Amino acid sequence: MKALLVLLALLPLGFAYFKLESAIDPIKMLYNITGVGAITLLLLSLVPSTCKRICSLNFLRYRKTIGLLSFAYALLHVSVFIVLDSEFDFITIFEKSLKKPFIYIGAIAFIILLFMALTSFKKLFAKFSKYHKSVYVALALALLHSFWAQKVAGVFEYSVVAVGVGLLGERVWAWKALHVKN
Repeated sequence: MKALLVLLALLPLGFAYFKLESAIDPIKMLYNITGVGAITLLLLSLVPSTCKRICSLNFLRYRKTIGLLSFAYALLHVSVFIVLDSEFDFITIFEKSLKKPFIYIGAIAFIILLFMALTSFKKLFAKFSKYHKSVYVALALALLHSFWAQKVAGVFEYSVVAVGVGLLGERVWAWKALHVKN
């Protein structure tokens, strides 16, 4: 099942590979595909916990795979910015970041995801698992980054934010319910 999950998650990259030559703006297309993939998978990585609490369905064994796939898309997204769009010119990167502050928000979200990816393996996860709740901060920052980066927000952008707010709201509700009982 995990192999099927990985295959499904990689389909947008296959689509990008075949459409890259005919794209009007290939870099923008790669930004969109990797950015949407990262946020969608980040949202999906929160769904197993919600399903377990609300529906008693246990998909927790897929959470790590989905989270790592989200990180892979985020890494590709950052790579498009550094390698393809800025061509490793760090002065250009700094200048672009000053003009577009949403880049800083995305960078912070990426650093959080990087930390979580590096500490997601058994030995380190046992030591750093309590810090993995920072995924909520990463999600909030990624949603802000994504929404802020759009010149005109459409139905998709509002839908992604609504799903993200819903999932984060469910977490707050579950946390409050746990602490009121105790």
